[in-house]
Parts: sequence; C-alpha cells; structure tokens
Amino acid sequence: MTTTLLDTSKGIVEFTYKGSGPPVLLLRGGHSTRNTDLSHSSLIYEGFSLLTISRPGYDYTELSTGRTPEDFADTIIEVLDHLDIGKVQVISISAAGPTGIALAANHPSRVKRLLLEAALVTPWDNATKRKATLLFGPAEKMVWRSLRTLLKFFPDLAIKPLVAELTTENAEDYLDSLTPNDRRFIMDMLATSQSGKGFITDLAHDIPDMSRVKVPVLGMYSTKDRSIPYSNALLLKSSLPDCEIYEVNADSHLIWIGKDAHTVWNKRLEFLNQT
Repeated sequence: MTTTLLDTSKGIVEFTYKGSGPPVLLLRGGHSTRNTDLSHSSLIYEGFSLLTISRPGYDYTELSTGRTPEDFADTIIEVLDHLDIGKVQVISISAAGPTGIALAANHPSRVKRLLLEAALVTPWDNATKRKATLLFGPAEKMVWRSLRTLLKFFPDLAIKPLVAELTTENAEDYLDSLTPNDRRFIMDMLATSQSGKGFITDLAHDIPDMSRVKVPVLGMYSTKDRSIPYSNALLLKSSLPDCEIYEVNADSHLIWIGKDAHTVWNKRLEFLNQT
C-alpha cells in the first residue's frame, strides 16, 4: 500500500488516503501497523474515502507528534488541513480510544461522529502495564519475530496465548469454534503486528474528559472481551450525552470475526451513513 509521510510542526506522520466520498478517519489499535486490516479497508467500496493515520510510535510516525492523545489530536488536525478535509467521521479501535475521544472533545468542529470499536476508555490496570512493558518494551522486536516463526510452523501454539488474553472463554474452546476464515483473520493480524515504540506510549495515555464530547458516538463492545472489559462500554454510556452502545455477540475482543461479524459491519455502515 502506498503511504505518505507528512512533515508536521511536531514531526513525521505516516498516513494513507484512499477512495472517494465522505472521509472516514481510521485510528488503529495497539500493535497494528500499516498492513493490519481488521476489515475497514472495505469502506472504500461502500462509497467512503478512508484516511488511515499511524499513531505515534507505529510505522514511521514519530513519537514527537504526540505522546498524549490530546497532542496527537492536534497533529491530526494538521493532516486534515494538509488534505483540505473539513470534517471527518472517526473510527477508533482498541488502544486508539483515548485519541478518538481527544479529537472529538478538543476539535468538535472537525469531527462529525465517533465510532469506538472495542475501544479503551478507562485507564490500563497496573498488572497489564507491567506485563506489556516486559513483552513490548526493548524486547518487542524479538517477541514478534519469535511469534511469527511459531506462527509459521505451529500456528495453534502461536494463537492460543493471544486468544487467552482476548477472551473470557476457555482458550481451547474458543480456538475450536473458529471458522477457517476467522483463523486466517487472526493469523493475518499477528503476521502484520509490530509494537514499535507505540504500545509502550499507549500505556501511558490518560483518558480525556469524555463529558466534553458532544458529537454522536457509537460504541461496539463484547461482554466476553478480556482485554477491554465491558465496563468500558458502561462508562462510555454514562459519560456521553449522545451515545449508543451495541453489545456485540462475540466471544472475544475480536468483534470483527465470529457469528456477529456481519452485524458489526452493518451497524458500522448504518452509523456512518447517517445524515
């Protein structure tokens, strides 16, 4: 995929901008790179233009562009100005939740609506921070290289530890329930993942004041998500004046696969197509 590097006032930002029609800004979650696609690229075939901006520490986007969600929200506005985009609809995934909230709260004139998909809106717990720092700090390149080698020769051994962190269900039962397409989705996701300096930066993010978000918000969450507990959805609903929560019938954090995946897709399109 062809990417663009923009030299903003705070450093280099990597982005792609494809399609035609109403612009949608996609902010990917933790560990996701330019090559990670959780189905959102298909939005260009639904009549949208898709602007995907790599967050600080991921791909070629420099940490200086925003170590806090608020700072990077300001940098995103520079990208929008560069592309002559007035208002965008925003999709924030998982660890990108705080950035989407900051953008909507601090730049309400530039955000039409906000879609939070299994997105974090509560602080990381200390146990998660300690474990993630160990795995995805200085050792992250070795960790991902080892995982991809394991994925190639023993895929189930590579996938099982991941899904155990993403589901409240038994990991083996979850694996057994996956269709071939769902399994391929997970393998592709792992094969394109890299933490860089991004995920460690994500762990330090504070949650912006959600009460300042006045645009329509849709949150899509699963009650069986271990990594982003459903309490995030409850807090979101109680904090925002114009918020709908869709409880996804999914067995893990991966709401983009499984028995309710088509409904997630249709719910997303319904929200984005509102006038």
